[in-house]
Amino acid sequence: MRIGLFFGAGAEICYGLPSGGKFAIDLFRQDTSQYKTALREQLRKVNAMSPYATNWLPQGFLDKRIHAFGRNEFTSLIESSIEYRKTEIIRRLNQFDRECDKAIEQLGIDRRELSSKFEAVTSHGLGDNLYTQVIRLNELLSDDVGIFGSEFYSAMLDILRQEENIDDLKRYVTAFLQLLVGAHGQDLVQRLNQELFEVAPDDIPIFDDISGMFRLEFNRVGSTALELLLEERRNFAADDDAPITSFLCAIAQQVLENLFTTVLDYQKLIDDHFRYLFSPSTEWAKFTRMVIFLRVARDYIAEQSPDLAGLPEDGYYHDLANISDINLEVSAAGTANYNSLLEASTRDIGLDIPEVMHLNGSVTDYYNPYKNSVTTCEQPGDCPLDQIHVPFILTQSGLKPLTSVAMSRRYVKLFDAYKESDAIVVVGFGFNSDDNHINGLFRELIESEGKPLYWVSRASSGAEQEQQRKLMRNLRIDPAHRDLIRVVPVDDARQINGKIWLRHISENLGAMDSTDD
Repeated sequence: MRIGLFFGAGAEICYGLPSGGKFAIDLFRQDTSQYKTALREQLRKVNAMSPYATNWLPQGFLDKRIHAFGRNEFTSLIESSIEYRKTEIIRRLNQFDRECDKAIEQLGIDRRELSSKFEAVTSHGLGDNLYTQVIRLNELLSDDVGIFGSEFYSAMLDILRQEENIDDLKRYVTAFLQLLVGAHGQDLVQRLNQELFEVAPDDIPIFDDISGMFRLEFNRVGSTALELLLEERRNFAADDDAPITSFLCAIAQQVLENLFTTVLDYQKLIDDHFRYLFSPSTEWAKFTRMVIFLRVARDYIAEQSPDLAGLPEDGYYHDLANISDINLEVSAAGTANYNSLLEASTRDIGLDIPEVMHLNGSVTDYYNPYKNSVTTCEQPGDCPLDQIHVPFILTQSGLKPLTSVAMSRRYVKLFDAYKESDAIVVVGFGFNSDDNHINGLFRELIESEGKPLYWVSRASSGAEQEQQRKLMRNLRIDPAHRDLIRVVPVDDARQINGKIWLRHISENLGAMDSTDD
């Protein structure tokens, strides 16, 4: 049986690579000074009398300031996250104790020691006092708020009442409150703007003219949380002499990181700037911010790729080592990831697979916005210096580069190879709306070519039915093709019913083949 493989970020977490949310947080912490210097040096090498300089770059480009994303632009991160992920923010804050329990486990904190330190300061046990009855959010925002009944949030409030000079803890308590009010406030604002008039005549346009009048001040909503996230990551050691405030701050920081790992949305920030890659003379500041950002992102991704010598030999890529023993052959391989870990891993295990198609670009892909062309450079210095090239990544936030000939060929080549496969197997890819340029490829294969798609995902309660419905929604698959969507819920060992995911798929395909005969 011939299978086409496709991998997303989830396939690489077992190799120690960060999830998408952690990637975003770490990315905005990077120092951009060296990148500004490098861009300035490259601009000096551009022929100032060439059509490129005279027609495309702005007048006086050699002396113009080079910009990078700073705190003024980061308001967009909060705005986008709250606008599009407000339901998830509210859900996570309403289960604040569960989030703290997870943080305590991650930090290796002894709960008994934590409780002892808390009781020494407050003279009562952690969780004895709750603030459910003494704090209520305005009912216009919500009448269902769980955070004030949380043991840990209540404990933080108790310490604020008891201790002095604990501004650090105060910032964390404020950050969670800002996020709570901001998420509920955004929901209220959205309802007001959409339903300002419950009834109004359709033929009088003035009622449409005054819709959308309300908005949140996003420069205040969540600003404290973002400041705490963008600061250098704090190293916490459960020292016997550490005060209770240090313990609670460490837990709060970890909860914030975990929350934003899930909900941080930087698409608005990128969308507001990406278009100016194509017109630097129009908005030089936004042009240079995107150039710097993409170069920082590329280097961060490259640095995060683990050394093969220390790579765990226990992951989805290494599972391919014995693929021929279970009657499977790789007919095509694609990825939404930017690194070359898949290629390196398969070489390491001696598996010969077709050329891997990087549909979102890669660390060796560079884009020339002046000519809308993509070229391959093994190292940044290999790219031509007479025109500015930027790493070709994060394309879900800027689809125009996908119209380049090189990228169009990748999509067509991979699609044609998938057509010749008996099934498509997708691992660690979420089919989210940001990836609709890839989702359409799978939808066409399922609905027009009749190809079964196996989605390998982490097991959860009712996983197969729930995940199948989710996948059909995300791919917008007609119910008539339901039987072609197969979910493979796997455990931490990447097994289902005691069998490795590949063997399960092989046996399922074999059973289908026998039925067809």
